[in-house]
Amino acid sequence: MVGVPAVSTCWWERLKTLCPERARRMLRQVLQAGLRSSFQALGRFIASHPVFFASAPVLVSVLLGASFSRYRVEGNVEALLVPKHSLAKIEGNLVDSLFPVNRSKHTLYSDLQTPGRYGRVIVTSRRGNILDPSHTDLVLKLHRAVVQLQVPVLGFNYSFSHLCLLDDKNTCIIDDIIRALEDSQSARFANRSALPLRYPITRLADGRMAYIGHQLGGVQAWGAGPAVQGPGGVSGRGQGVRSARALQLTYYLQARGALTDRVASQWEQAFCGELGLFGAGHPELSLYPFTSSSLRTDFQESSVLARRPLLASVCVCLVLAVGCCSMRDCVRAKPWLGLLALLSIALSGLTAAGILNLTGTTYNSTYLGVPFILLGHGLFGTFEMLSSWRRTREDQHVKERVASVFSDVMLRYSGATLLHQVCLWVWLRLLSPTWRLSGCSVAVLHWA
Repeated sequence: MVGVPAVSTCWWERLKTLCPERARRMLRQVLQAGLRSSFQALGRFIASHPVFFASAPVLVSVLLGASFSRYRVEGNVEALLVPKHSLAKIEGNLVDSLFPVNRSKHTLYSDLQTPGRYGRVIVTSRRGNILDPSHTDLVLKLHRAVVQLQVPVLGFNYSFSHLCLLDDKNTCIIDDIIRALEDSQSARFANRSALPLRYPITRLADGRMAYIGHQLGGVQAWGAGPAVQGPGGVSGRGQGVRSARALQLTYYLQARGALTDRVASQWEQAFCGELGLFGAGHPELSLYPFTSSSLRTDFQESSVLARRPLLASVCVCLVLAVGCCSMRDCVRAKPWLGLLALLSIALSGLTAAGILNLTGTTYNSTYLGVPFILLGHGLFGTFEMLSSWRRTREDQHVKERVASVFSDVMLRYSGATLLHQVCLWVWLRLLSPTWRLSGCSVAVLHWA
């Protein structure tokens, strides 16, 4: 009798450990059976209304695809690449709000990457010294061509004088190196000696001291072998310049309103075109233009550059889809199902793009890889359903075969989709706005 409680206690401990496992197994079986029954009913319902489920997605895709009239390209690259909490963005917002650029631009001597509208060009010589008289004449000729450049907008020809930033004397802000080169050219034409050019601070003909450290590059000073590294390595008066390898000219524009911003944008495009023509006509100079929109243009240019690889990838996916749907039995082979799968995936992508357009999402080139994620997920589901369809009995009715396919495949496919959504939720928690937008787009594509 003494051992009975011990046996009873052991049996109770064993039962207590087995019941949770059995309960979990039973719960899992109940959930799987319920989901399979639901998917089976869904498949039977879809097979009972083939016309509706074949035409409704196409109609919805066409209606949402019409929203491409609201298609917009992301213009603020900084908003894509810089996290919201970054100190760089906070500092930039403070500068924009507290320091008016249009009033202080002529005092920002070393401001190389500025907000607002501007055009910049770096001029180098193939012979090495950009300060040779023949090269300086070409630089001044280029400057005059840029200043006289006109863009027609709303029946009026806007030139640089209409768009330039003004100093305290209401004259256009021009780089001081241009003044120095004009003084040197005038002295050369008048057959008199000009003021020596010094670096980084030089004296102009009007007696004004000008900082040109950011306008001359690769400077060789008299009596110095290596190039001058910067203001820290020279005296306050500046050293005499023997040669320079590059010139940098910047033309600042006003963009206070919508009209002036539009005109300045067109002027920047004309600026790049004029430099291209000038460089083709004077091969002894090398011109490297840059504008406020160059970074955005280069960022979006990746869409054009990726056109051939994307088309090649689509063709490879098409061949693989048709090949995987083919069989040696020509009667049972359904190669056209691969084309149909690609068409349905394209319609879902069009639907998702329409949803994104209607919600005000702007396009950027990081979205290029998003459709291929959808393509892989969609083709995986297509091949799973085709494999399950081939395992059904051919003497069954089409409705029963479709119901059996949905019962067999949709549970796994829905689980994979749910797992992708969880991973995308983690993706959306990233700090980079670009990755958040891409993850949101992938999530919409999955549900579409």
